[in-house]
Amino acid sequence: MKIILKYLMLKKNNHNYPFKKIFYILDNKFKFEIIYYLIQKKMRFGEIKNNLLNINQQLLTKLLKQLEKDKLIKKKQFKGFPRKVEYSITSFGLLFKPVVNNLFKWEEKNKTILIKNIKNKKAESLYDYY
Repeated sequence: MKIILKYLMLKKNNHNYPFKKIFYILDNKFKFEIIYYLIQKKMRFGEIKNNLLNINQQLLTKLLKQLEKDKLIKKKQFKGFPRKVEYSITSFGLLFKPVVNNLFKWEEKNKTILIKNIKNKKAESLYDYY
């Protein structure tokens, strides 16, 4: 179903719908966090996983592949044993820095309201059903 919706969204003329193109790429709550951490520094898989709450290895692998495919991050593999892989932000991904920083500042400024809203939330979004 999700693939069909994405296909239809791409097929339509989306220039009149704000944020559709960006949310097509950043369609998961963890992707913003991954970009946030990689803007700070290059990281190995385990470091990224340790920074994200409640994510399993399979999902993280999938998201990293998607972000790499979308040219937001890059993966560098080192020779030798044990195998070492490092992820870093691309110049395209780095363009998100002002957006990520502003979201972080907004969240910090509105922390009290956000915490209250989270506590009061009762299955109001589609994501709550999955």
